[in-house]
Amino acid sequence: MLRIVLILLLIAGAAFAVGTVASAVRAMTSDPLTSESPMPKPFRLISFVLLFLLMLGVSTGWLGAA
Repeated sequence: MLRIVLILLLIAGAAFAVGTVASAVRAMTSDPLTSESPMPKPFRLISFVLLFLLMLGVSTGWLGAA
């Protein structure tokens, strides 16, 4: 069990490191005048609702390895 937790921590740390390096490289290479277009409001609402349903399903045990 401890090995699984350590492996998951290692994967999370690696993902964090890759994300940090990617954001630093993106900040250095992009010019400050350009910005990303925001997500359309209906898509944002749908994604938040789906995320909430996913969290609810996992926390109640309907989804996942229970």
